[in-house]
Amino acid sequence: MQGDFSRTTFDPRKHYSAVLTQQGRVQLDADLNEQGALLLHQLRTTIADLLGPAAAPAVGGGFAIDAVTGRKPQEDLKISAGRLYADGILVENEADTTYWTQPDLRLDPTDPTAQLPQDKPFVVYLRVWERLITALQDPTIREVALGDPGPDTAARAKTVWQVAAFPVAATTTADALTEFSARLAAFRPTGRLRARAKHPPAPTEDRCQLPPDSRFRGPENQLYRIEVHTGGPAWPAGTTKGRRGTLAGATFTWSRENASVVFPIVSLHGAVATVTTLGRDGKLGLEVGDRVELVDDTIAGHVADDVVLADPPRPAPRLREVLAIDAVDLLVTLDRQDGDEDCGLGAHPFLRRWDQRPPAPLADDGALPMVEGVWLDLEDGVQVWFQPGQGAKTGTYRRGDHWLVPARTATGDVLWPRGPDGPAAVDPDGVRYHYAPLAYVNGPTVDPSPRRTFHPLGN
Repeated sequence: MQGDFSRTTFDPRKHYSAVLTQQGRVQLDADLNEQGALLLHQLRTTIADLLGPAAAPAVGGGFAIDAVTGRKPQEDLKISAGRLYADGILVENEADTTYWTQPDLRLDPTDPTAQLPQDKPFVVYLRVWERLITALQDPTIREVALGDPGPDTAARAKTVWQVAAFPVAATTTADALTEFSARLAAFRPTGRLRARAKHPPAPTEDRCQLPPDSRFRGPENQLYRIEVHTGGPAWPAGTTKGRRGTLAGATFTWSRENASVVFPIVSLHGAVATVTTLGRDGKLGLEVGDRVELVDDTIAGHVADDVVLADPPRPAPRLREVLAIDAVDLLVTLDRQDGDEDCGLGAHPFLRRWDQRPPAPLADDGALPMVEGVWLDLEDGVQVWFQPGQGAKTGTYRRGDHWLVPARTATGDVLWPRGPDGPAAVDPDGVRYHYAPLAYVNGPTVDPSPRRTFHPLGN
């Protein structure tokens, strides 16, 4: 999540059960956040062990799927209120809703990619993940006693859900579920990342006197976020720039502040955005030449678009360059290219700052080509290396997946696990998705049997 964190420390492989505060010690955000992660891990693991990967209560359970009265299942679906557990995560739907009016991710009826399959049977499924919520999305988080607008405080993690459809060739419920499960198992992002700041000396260098550019040179501690912007396979070695409008390869973007630097938008007219602030200081501000991402609640939901099941995946929005800033009227002028859409803003719009800049070779989506097998420079000595997972020739990457790289001035290095040959290659830190099949639709028939239910253990 894109919060202003020092680092994240939870690791289930260490089998810690609690964080124990000691008197007279410094309190860190990482310790408090790890305590919450420990409790959630234990609770969700226990529930999943008892109920299985997905189940709804037999009484009070939600997410039952049926056709909307007067409409075909291919046109709309009814989603019942109640609860369901996906991999131990409590998912709640407060009121009966429909496919087109589900609350966490409103769909555009004019968007062809949002339509339910018209000419094929399909599996209706629930997808669950977590999203960071700040006072920008929920103003009640901010304490008004601290002033207006007042300082930022703690953020929240929100469980987000979406009901979606996966077309299948199978004509029976059992075969459709097998096809659905096989598709989930077939695609797993295989790309991994290594990171470093202290570079090993070249054979001609004195090992006792490393040059100053072989370590982290930043003026303060940072939490770098390396995030997949456009998903897909890695670019061929030596790639410098992609062709506009193609999905020839994955791209990535990075931030030294865990992508937590954002600027709320009041209005957007063409390429000129009126914002509420230009940042607290130069470090957390906006400058001409910066790359920004235009985000609202709908776009934030589509960041988690399901490249596992969507074919083809939704293309990532192009990152924009800041061309001019009016500090008096708080106006930010962004660049435009042919094909950029003039779309209305959804709820809670903002600009998110990313920190890559020319002369780095940018792809046409404004991000960086994801090239494997070479150390790529970020800044101040920090480097990353993408590589495919074990057994894969080329890594595959999913939009929104990311790695967090803490950099520390005290050591001149990044905090990163090490293997026998240097920095280890690790899987993405997220996003974690959870799935639950809900129904099978074949023509006019809606079979609700894929949705599993359970009775209270005390009964």
